Order: sequence, then structure tokens, then C-alpha cells
Amino acid sequence: MQPRPPLSQRLRPGQRFVVEVAAGLGYGLVAWVLFAHKIVPWPLAFGGTALVALPVAIGQRRLLLGFACALVGFWLAPWAPLLPFLAVAPLGYVLYLVAGRYPARTGLPVLVVALTGPAATALTGRAGGVLPFAVVLVLCWTVGYARGEHRRYGDELVRHHARMAQVERERARRGAAEERMRIARELHDVVAHSMSVITVQAGFGRLMVRERPDEAGAALAAIETTGRQTLAEMRRLLNVLRADGAPDTPADLTPTPGLADLEQLVTRTGQAGIRVELTITGQHRQLPAGVELSAYRIVQEALTNVAKHAAATTANVAVDYLPHELVIEVTDHGRGGPVASTGLGLTGMRERVQLYGGHLDAAPLPGGGFRVAARLPTPALDAVEEPAT
Repeated sequence: MQPRPPLSQRLRPGQRFVVEVAAGLGYGLVAWVLFAHKIVPWPLAFGGTALVALPVAIGQRRLLLGFACALVGFWLAPWAPLLPFLAVAPLGYVLYLVAGRYPARTGLPVLVVALTGPAATALTGRAGGVLPFAVVLVLCWTVGYARGEHRRYGDELVRHHARMAQVERERARRGAAEERMRIARELHDVVAHSMSVITVQAGFGRLMVRERPDEAGAALAAIETTGRQTLAEMRRLLNVLRADGAPDTPADLTPTPGLADLEQLVTRTGQAGIRVELTITGQHRQLPAGVELSAYRIVQEALTNVAKHAAATTANVAVDYLPHELVIEVTDHGRGGPVASTGLGLTGMRERVQLYGGHLDAAPLPGGGFRVAARLPTPALDAVEEPAT
């Protein structure tokens, strides 16, 4: 719920004007009752009362005019010695506003000019009021300046946090875009590999169609299977490329990894000082290359997070082939902790899982440690839906 602003900020302009005018009239009445009625002649008494009441009424809107009126009240001390006692509060009020609204390079010259008012009281032959009046004015200016510095610091702090939040959002957006582009490049490699297989099989089938029709039929079957898989991967690739991303970089020429490479990944992780136990259950079968690539990357990123953040020495990787999905679970027994809101590793995992319509769960374990569990749907290769033309 949004905090409620103070009363002064909730007032409408018309209401604020009425309050300020009422405050000016009230101060003028108090000034008249206390000292102003004793001033002679009476035009000077009425004029002096108006001068000291006007800054209270218009100080918020017309600082310069209010400052001038209050200062004139001091300068009239030789003709009305009681008037400075009535002008000190309005002049201090205006100095408080000036010091709060403007920086020191503007507020200090105004304070220097204001101090000519207490000096003018010495022209009456009584210099005893110069120092008290000056101390009051300096104190009002100091309080206003301190309040203004606090307000300016708060405003700058809010702007700083807004800038940092914008930078963080931009960094997260760039990170997500770069991750999408990396996934797209990898899927491009999968599709390019599949098209190479189709080309080779088609050439082989053309040569063998007359001499060895059985082998030619097998080649055509391989083309059909690979073609269906390639069409599915191409559809996912185009969906990824719809998002904005970073400029492409030269593609990696190493073979596309899959589930068969998990043993090597576990071995490399063990060389980093983390003992990983790999468990593969279920009926092993051929999966779409994109699914295998995503599964491999999920395990790789999860083990990378274990090495970087978990402070663990052991981890477990479980891969389960279910009839219609592949289940991956990576757990460790490290220090656990909440999921980082700005990390890109989990973002990449979610991007890969969502690409295939799966589900990812990443959370600390109750007794310590962390668990990453992913479910990737695995349709049969011969059941891939043909894209609409």
C-alpha cells in the first residue's frame, strides 16, 4: 500500500492559499495586539503590521517579495523601534524556506543581506538587539539548510535507486537475450547437422535405389525421421529468434553434446573437486537432438552452480527416461540458500525448459543443499507434428 503523504502535500492549491492567508492574518492580529498598536503615528503602525504579516501569507509562493517586506520591517527600526521584534519571526521563516529550497551558493548571499536588518536596529542608538536578532536569523537559516540537505539527499537517493533498478533490469534483459541467442545458435547447429544427414542419406539412396532397394529404403526412412525432427527443431528455433538478442558470434565447431556426454561432464566436474554420482534409469531411447542438448546444458549449468555457490563436495545427478518425458534432477548437500533473483544460470535453464513446454523447479532443500528438477516432454520422433504451410 502506498504511504500517505503529509497534510501539506494533500491540500489542493486553493486550500493551501486559504491556509496561508489565514496564517498571515492571524500573525498580523497577534502582532497588532502585542506591539504594533503602540507604534505612532498610526499609518506607520498599520503599514508595519502589514509588512510583517505579508511574508507569512505569501512566503511559500513569493519568497523574494516576502523577504523584502520582512527586511523593510527591520530597516524601519529608527522610526518604529518595536517593529523589528515583529519582523524577526517572518524574516526567519523566509530564510528557513530559502535555505531549504536552494543550495548554499544561493542561500548564503540571502542570509548576508538579511543580517543588514539586525544591523539597522543599531541606528536607534541601542545596539543590544543586533546580536540576538542575528543569532535567531542564522539559526533559522541553518535549520532550513539542514532540512533542505536532508530532502535533497533523499531525492537523490530515490533517483539513484531508480537508476540502479533500471540498470539491473537492462542487464537482466540483455542476459536473457544473450541466453536465447546462445540457445538459438545451438539449435541451429542441431538443425544444420540434421540437414547434413538428410543430404548424405538422400545421395546414398539415389545411388542405391536400383542396385540395393532395401538399403535405399532404409536411407529414405532415415531421411523421413531426421526431416521430422529437423522441422520440429526449426520451429522452436524460430520461436527463440523472435526475441531481441545480442549480435551473433562465430559458432562453436565442437560436436553438439547430448546425454551420452554426461559421463565426461561428471568426470570433468570431479576434477574440480566435486564428486558426482550419475544415475540413469528407465528405458533408454533416441530423443530429439534439441531435447538431448537442453538436458545436457541443464545438468551442466546445475553442476556449475554447485561448484560456484554451494560450497559442496558431493552432488547427485539422476536422469529418468519416462514414457513421454525426460526427468532430470541435480541435488547437492551444500549450504543451500535462496534463489538469486539476478542470476542468469537459472534463467537459461528456464528458457530451455520452456522451449519444449516443460517445467523447472529450483529451490533449496529443507535440511540444507539445493535441488534442480526439470521435466522435458519427449514426443516420439515419428509423431512430430508437421508445421503448417
